[in-house]
Amino acid sequence: MNKYYLSFMGLRILLCVSHKINISEKMRIFLDKPQTSYDCTIIIQTKKELPDRTEDGVWHGLEYYDYIDGEALTYHFNEIGGKPFAVTRFLKNGDIFIDVCSGFESYFEGSTGIFNRIGVEMMLLKYGGMLLHASLIEYQGKAIAFTGPSGIGKSTQADIWHKRLGADIINGDRAAIRKVDGEWRAYGSPFAGTSGIYKNKNAPLSAIVVLKQSKENKLVPLNAAEAFGIIYSEISIHQWDKRFVSDITDIYLDLLNAVPVYLLECLPNEDAATILKKGLLL
Repeated sequence: MNKYYLSFMGLRILLCVSHKINISEKMRIFLDKPQTSYDCTIIIQTKKELPDRTEDGVWHGLEYYDYIDGEALTYHFNEIGGKPFAVTRFLKNGDIFIDVCSGFESYFEGSTGIFNRIGVEMMLLKYGGMLLHASLIEYQGKAIAFTGPSGIGKSTQADIWHKRLGADIINGDRAAIRKVDGEWRAYGSPFAGTSGIYKNKNAPLSAIVVLKQSKENKLVPLNAAEAFGIIYSEISIHQWDKRFVSDITDIYLDLLNAVPVYLLECLPNEDAATILKKGLLL
């Protein structure tokens, strides 16, 4: 087995692969030195044949999801009705086993293959976390997550804070959020979207800011009930998986009751950053 050591989203990962893999530039910043213990071990091994899918699961795109003896399985297909080219099994202890049919090893190489196919959402869920569609910045040691639908101006607001206030943009598209030792923290993830910005950094999450385009700048605090539906749609959730939905909802409610949420009705200008900075007492 070839061993690779990763550190991302606050998790120490031991990646064991039966073949050598391509380490892309995007993946390189998440490489780490060997540790004495790991939060998760991922084993990717080549098999000549794979079992057919079960009959009690559900399709989502070209992937088929099911549970067997309490363990989640994902069958990966190139076409519906064909044979799976890989099967991912999420063990109860948090480890991940991936069997790949011979000839399809490249599907699990590089940052795209590794991070997009290992089931990051399931991994985070195991450790009390989630992926939020957001531009994440760090300012004076604290993280601020700008969230909202695509095109609402998340990258614009993050860029204003970077250029005008010296904030560091940690991630441009998907922020990982986890509660660690009683504190909610936000992490850069490998998912940068069109921004291309991703850093292996983290900071305590001081606020989630929901953006809304407006003709004037206005900051409105939201309580948990008001924020629930707005932010829920921006979380990466396996809606087809009832267990996933139930578990992530519990984590999400805990987050909303602990981290301040604001609605920022704004223009794409510096005044919006000034109003937000004042409202956050930064």
